[in-house]
Amino acid sequence: MKEKLIALFENTIKDDNLHDVVALVGDYLLDMPIISELNSWYKLTKNFQLHRLEKKMCKFILNIEDTNSAEREKFITEYTDKNKEDGCEALLNVLDRLDNVNKVDVLANLIKAKIRGCISIENFIRLTIILDRIPYSDLGDLSKYTESCYEDGSTDVLLSAGVLTRAFLDANGSNQDCLNLDKYRLNFLGKILLKYGYDYNTGK
Repeated sequence: MKEKLIALFENTIKDDNLHDVVALVGDYLLDMPIISELNSWYKLTKNFQLHRLEKKMCKFILNIEDTNSAEREKFITEYTDKNKEDGCEALLNVLDRLDNVNKVDVLANLIKAKIRGCISIENFIRLTIILDRIPYSDLGDLSKYTESCYEDGSTDVLLSAGVLTRAFLDANGSNQDCLNLDKYRLNFLGKILLKYGYDYNTGK
């Protein structure tokens, strides 16, 4: 089953007509081979994880259909080269691990940012690991840390995930709130996760 899903996922990534297929079948996508396969296996096994993957796959396809096959293939080639493993298999694994269906939107946005040359493949890989570590509810707090901030719970989670850095005074000593060394701001990875994962203007 695993090998067949990887092959179907690769065919989806390389499909020259993905945009037309999505436009034709709309939000349901049940006619697409990979969705049909997941749906069939779910009906047979009643495995809830397969049902979750089917939902995430639908969302993923709807989010990347505005890219073309050449762009997606180039991305997968770079992903394969950098990871030293099959890029389609690795990406399918990332999708499967996501604990919240809404994270698929962020993942697809990061892929499109890589395709546009806005982020490197190395930082894309780092951000997929970070995305896996942060609960979706805490991802919504990222924008708070464009300024110096501390909140019980979310600060600890975001700091341990690697997207925050301690806030200090700038060279002119103008950021008085930074005197409180318990406050944190987005670091580089946090900024690009917010900017490209959420299409948020960080001012940088």
